[in-house]
Amino acid sequence: MQASIEGEDDEGCGLEVVDNNNIEHWIEIKYNSKDISYHEQEGYSDKAARRTEDENEHVNQARRFAKFYVYRERGYDTIDHTKNPDYVNAVREAIAALSDDEFQQYFGALYQQLQSHHNSSTDRLVDIPAGARADDAIVYELDVYLGVDVEDESIVDQVKALAEAHGLDFEDGMQTVTDATESDLADWDAVGDHLLDITDGDVPLAINSVSGIHVGYPSAAGEHEVQEAEDPLDREADARIELLPADPGSLDEFRAWLDHHLRSQVRDCFAGMGLMPPEPFQTVGFGKFIYARRYDHYDLYPRFHMADDDSNLLFG
Repeated sequence: MQASIEGEDDEGCGLEVVDNNNIEHWIEIKYNSKDISYHEQEGYSDKAARRTEDENEHVNQARRFAKFYVYRERGYDTIDHTKNPDYVNAVREAIAALSDDEFQQYFGALYQQLQSHHNSSTDRLVDIPAGARADDAIVYELDVYLGVDVEDESIVDQVKALAEAHGLDFEDGMQTVTDATESDLADWDAVGDHLLDITDGDVPLAINSVSGIHVGYPSAAGEHEVQEAEDPLDREADARIELLPADPGSLDEFRAWLDHHLRSQVRDCFAGMGLMPPEPFQTVGFGKFIYARRYDHYDLYPRFHMADDDSNLLFG
């Protein structure tokens, strides 16, 4: 994936994006919106229904990459925070900085909810939706908010500096996502947890709040339904935790699992833009639910989400 800004005014910019098929895209983005205002390309059919599934995903990768490129190059909030690897990693870093008591305060309810699937004496805080096929055919989702004013323009500089300090420079040795081999995934699974030093440096951002526990599940029509809980703040979340109801182990083990999960989400953000994730985020395991489905569905993605014991990962 490559991009360059070819034209710009006070309202937005036009980009040329070259996707992993070497197809050129011309994309226009308005700075006050997360929507793409114009997109043209000549390598695929103009109609999505006439493209192959992989061709449609190449088009979507170009759009995601364009939004992230403008955010990185110009500092505008053109990509949802939960889809932005910088913000997801900033949340991960802020969680790592919490004391044990603070971690319990923010994530104790989610920990208890997960335990309730594996310990009959643990009270379940949130009921399983009636439409779920089984108690374990669900995804628990928790919105996390950083303790900054997201309207403050300085957030971009803070998050970018934090991202670059922890290996998120996407222009450094950039490769396409399809470059990952089965051998690579085996290596990632074996050594990925040893690649990242999460104690290096101070964390400039802090956890402000978390939502109630949302419950996602596949509907009878195959759509991802969500039983929404209360969100405490009237702004977009900076990351959304999405966990299957696996045994969380001890609280310390749960913290480590959560860190790995968010690193896997960072991986997914890059993969969705057609990029190989930076080395500290070359993990194997479940990150974002939608990407687990994409890895199963599209031939152009390696199966990043499938660890050795995850044969039933997407509800069989």
